[in-house]
Amino acid sequence: MKVLNVQSAGRLAWIEAPSPQLSSAHGALVRPIASASCDLDRRLIAGITPFKPPFALGHECVAEVLQVGEAVLTVRRGDLVSVPWKIACGNCPQCLAGRATACTTVPRHAAYGVPAGGHWGGLFSEVVDVPFADAMLVPLPPGLNPLAVASASDNLTDAWVATSRPISTRENARVLVVGGTESLGVLAVQMAVAAGAGSVDYLDDNDYRRDLAVRSGGNVDLPTILDERYDVVVSATRDHQSLHRGLLALAPGGHCSCIGIIFDDPKIPLFGMYLRDVTLSVGLCNVRPHIPKVFDLVSSGRCDPLMVSPTVVSPDEATEALLDPLAKCIMVRECIT
Repeated sequence: MKVLNVQSAGRLAWIEAPSPQLSSAHGALVRPIASASCDLDRRLIAGITPFKPPFALGHECVAEVLQVGEAVLTVRRGDLVSVPWKIACGNCPQCLAGRATACTTVPRHAAYGVPAGGHWGGLFSEVVDVPFADAMLVPLPPGLNPLAVASASDNLTDAWVATSRPISTRENARVLVVGGTESLGVLAVQMAVAAGAGSVDYLDDNDYRRDLAVRSGGNVDLPTILDERYDVVVSATRDHQSLHRGLLALAPGGHCSCIGIIFDDPKIPLFGMYLRDVTLSVGLCNVRPHIPKVFDLVSSGRCDPLMVSPTVVSPDEATEALLDPLAKCIMVRECIT
């Protein structure tokens, strides 16, 4: 089979590799049919993360189930499923406590497309092994466009969790989304609107993303001084100063969800945050329990993920399209079952 590999910094290539076999009676083999680039992928490709090549790329996709183990109960051959980015068993103490991102059955940080906890394959590959099918895979409802939920594996669901949790405990929440990554900021605007925010402002210096934010229901005409104006801040940026500005924008009792993935240590206005009794949350998103809700939001038209994924490509086009720094893209294959 073919695997899309990051061969070295800045270089992608399709390579031949042995087709995976079922790893257990609880596993499944799937064929990605709509694979999306994550906002992290371009940095992985460029070699500017702690995770060095070579490795298989991709941790967002909808896939077609090709084969299941004899103990699998929830999916069968031919089903279309969302494949979460994280490898998790569903039965260890961490998984049962709702922390699948810390699953103890597999090596720490085991995931698709990022060699942080070993090499588990990538979701651009032709065939992928899912070791815990019932615990991981989420079947698509009939009629749901696979391309629209290709990012439910990570970015799309991360945006929902980062916005909906703090908004749910704050009536008419004033929300600021600090943009900067390819899609997360705009998706967070959509999800904040869907979660019932009182208002949603969007801070970014990129005209393309600002336009998408306006189309998503956000306001981009902001005052110069933002300090202490917002109940909820979603920081979808890698820029230290932008994160700092977002933290200063928190009103007393506010909450900031930091989802931009910053690899170094930014300066945090900790004492000012202490005086205002604000909360900063940062961490890997446990997407699996929230994917059905994301499906509902997409199918009901309450969010439009395809707005941030304007490019749909074939496998032959993927090696160039994935280098585009502007937006997400989706690689498609035909179903074969």
